[in-house]
Amino acid sequence: MMAETLVIGESVSVDAEAAAGVLHVVLNRPRKRNAFDLDMVRSLTKAIDARPADTRVIVLSGGSFFCAGADISVYGRGDLGEIGELTRAAGVLVETIATVPVPVVAAVEGMALGGGFEVALAADLVVAGDTAEFGLPEASLGLIPGWGGTQRLTAQVGGRKAKQLIMFGQRLSAAEAHGLGLVNEVVAAGASRDRALELAAVLTGSSASALAATKDLVSGAERALAYSDERAVLMELFTSEDGVAGVAAFVQKRPADFRR
Repeated sequence: MMAETLVIGESVSVDAEAAAGVLHVVLNRPRKRNAFDLDMVRSLTKAIDARPADTRVIVLSGGSFFCAGADISVYGRGDLGEIGELTRAAGVLVETIATVPVPVVAAVEGMALGGGFEVALAADLVVAGDTAEFGLPEASLGLIPGWGGTQRLTAQVGGRKAKQLIMFGQRLSAAEAHGLGLVNEVVAAGASRDRALELAAVLTGSSASALAATKDLVSGAERALAYSDERAVLMELFTSEDGVAGVAAFVQKRPADFRR
């Protein structure tokens, strides 16, 4: 079957192609290491919402670098209205990934950091190239993960490990993430997209209603977590002394001098 390229508004930061029941969505902002700005977040959400009616599986990939997280230039401008809008839109995005009634498979190469890791956490299956890395570095900026990271990571690895990973901004190799159950398969670097598409092709032969029910039931506990509380705390931290200092230090590529 010929692949159908989907047009997603005016965005050039997200590409989408549908074929044989699989919607393949590609993050396409390579000069920014696929960092999320508002347009990219909304375009990814729209691509999922506007999926063809015969979509049985969604694959998310990002080329050689999955996603560096939120575009720090947005934070650096310090416009709380803009930051709040991005945070709310990102909340909609990860909830869309987590609740869309088809399996979502993330193919991760390079790094999945911050919001990129949070998108992977919301996916149903993750395939990683063996050089991929995962991490939530927000604490080093005086912030917290605010796109579901504190909640989904805790649900998936337990409280003590989640605290360690977030407090230290620890990066996980693909093998370490696999050992913790955050990654389903580790493949050779550069092969994650093809393997994710292979898995998607297998899933298209399964009962769509059974897959949707499985996703709904297995993910049920995560839907009850405190995502709104997390986002509220993140917004408070943006205006705190440490949050302002941490973001400024990151933008200026220097160590942060936290006072509290």
